[in-house]
Amino acid sequence: MAKVAISKLEPPVDEDKVYEAVKNAVDLLGGIEKFVKPGEKVLIKPNLVRPAPPPTTTDRRVIRAVALLVKEAGGKPIIGEGTAAMTLLWREEMDSDDVLFLTGMYKIAEEVGGEVVPFDKEGKFYGRIVDVPGGVVLRKANIAEIALEVDKIIPVPVMKCSMEGGGVTLCIKDLHALVDPYTDRLKFHRSDLWQKLVDIVKVVRDKIKLCVIDGIKAMEGDGPIYGDPVDMNVILAGDDPVATDAIGSLVMGFDDPLREIGPIAIAHADGLGIGDPSKIEVVGAKIEDVRKKLKKASCEILAGIFPNIVFIEGGCCRACKAWIKFTLYALKGEGVLDKEVPKRVGKLVFIAGVDPSLPEDPKELLKIGLPIVFGDCALYSTKSTIFWQLREKAVYIPGCPPFAVGNQARLIKKAMGLPITKREAWGFLPTYTH
Repeated sequence: MAKVAISKLEPPVDEDKVYEAVKNAVDLLGGIEKFVKPGEKVLIKPNLVRPAPPPTTTDRRVIRAVALLVKEAGGKPIIGEGTAAMTLLWREEMDSDDVLFLTGMYKIAEEVGGEVVPFDKEGKFYGRIVDVPGGVVLRKANIAEIALEVDKIIPVPVMKCSMEGGGVTLCIKDLHALVDPYTDRLKFHRSDLWQKLVDIVKVVRDKIKLCVIDGIKAMEGDGPIYGDPVDMNVILAGDDPVATDAIGSLVMGFDDPLREIGPIAIAHADGLGIGDPSKIEVVGAKIEDVRKKLKKASCEILAGIFPNIVFIEGGCCRACKAWIKFTLYALKGEGVLDKEVPKRVGKLVFIAGVDPSLPEDPKELLKIGLPIVFGDCALYSTKSTIFWQLREKAVYIPGCPPFAVGNQARLIKKAMGLPITKREAWGFLPTYTH
């Protein structure tokens, strides 16, 4: 039977309390010596999606605690990460080595006597193409070399709701960073994303004996970037990544991980772990004592969240909806949606999906605002109407789904007549350094 331990922290939370909470959770599973043997190289894999503080990223105090435990067991702690493709290519435009530095990982490694290994640096991904055993979406994958070389891998995600990760970003989603951000990470990012995440787990499942979830400060709502922080003050540790995610989702307020969380259901069905809570032993604090009903993420595009927009959809999958929302969050953060859109174009009219319901005369769209044809399905479906009749009066954004949020925001701003003078505002916090 899979086992998951829950360790509760009492505020105020400091570094010593975090270490004790992590150690307590691992001890409830049998102690770190059960999972790490002397001389073993252990990859500690946090969630450092961008250079920002928790809950966008894993709390450095949790990463430090896991690294110390590995060291105490005689293992060699290696903190490794491949930051988000958006961070690499469009948002902050910095590589994983930069993000590891800015989030304090080199300081932790120096303190505990470990090592830091970025999965990519200066545009190069350090990986190796391997066969995926039983792969459904990924039959071959370019996997970070360090993940293939180490003896053990400990996922250390932060607890977040997720628009596209099946509802949550926990251990399974944390391993998405193991694949090449310039190829496999960008591909299969639609309704096939959940199966792709599970296929990645298949490559390294035998190395994952211990997982730790940072639930000190969780993210509710539209994670993994644009959600809101919630104080949970909890640490979870488990001996099965699927079971750890299942209990983590219950702590976050979900009721049935096998029905609500796609990657958990698929991984459970594929025999990679136990996703049925009734077959998981929970030790330590009780779920009901730490559980909070977090606001769930949604791919739906609601005008109440984003002012001055209209969304016209045909058969539109959740991926295009999610990436429209990412683009809108970027524009909203700059004040473009509420200040510039109404006085320059009226509204932004996003058109997505197969066969969207359009007015008989596409020129009617111009009376509403600026038409934005988003994604390959919409481009194909409207090529004989919007493209031929409106031409340069509309914005065309290709992709399945379109990922380049920064470029997309700039295209829209340019079409509105706004100057493009600097990198888009993403809330980057340069003070989050060591």
